[in-house]
Amino acid sequence: MLQKLTNFITEKAFYLYFFLMLLFYFGYTLLWNHRLNMSEHWQSRNFLTEGDFETITRFGKLTDGFEVMFYILFALISIVYFFRINKDRKDSSIVKQYFFGHTFLFITVVALSFIISLITNVPIYNLLSLLFLPISIFVVFLSYMLFGLIKLRLAN
Repeated sequence: MLQKLTNFITEKAFYLYFFLMLLFYFGYTLLWNHRLNMSEHWQSRNFLTEGDFETITRFGKLTDGFEVMFYILFALISIVYFFRINKDRKDSSIVKQYFFGHTFLFITVVALSFIISLITNVPIYNLLSLLFLPISIFVVFLSYMLFGLIKLRLAN
């Protein structure tokens, strides 16, 4: 009974995580697009006012904030999976859920990035740069998890 409840909560938490990651990604994307549009407006003028500099700074901080929230949420979930796999090394379903869930997330973000780059003026690199750190951490954690599973299977 307790195991079913734990599995239900874990499954629902992963959907919430996926939704929040996409929400942070869309926030990041919308702010990048707005910053790009505003920069074209500012470049058309001969001079910038103090208010323009404050607006530029504010949008830069907001964009950075969405990026940091994306990274923090990814790191928290990776740490949760890290502790889950250390708690139960024999459960390969944890590794599968981590791998397939994040692979789906990354593919979704890449596909959305290509679509958004076609619709807006935001360069694809700016949209995909958000994934560089999470994919690096993903590869390291996944390698660690797989190494632990292989080591455990060879020991048995």
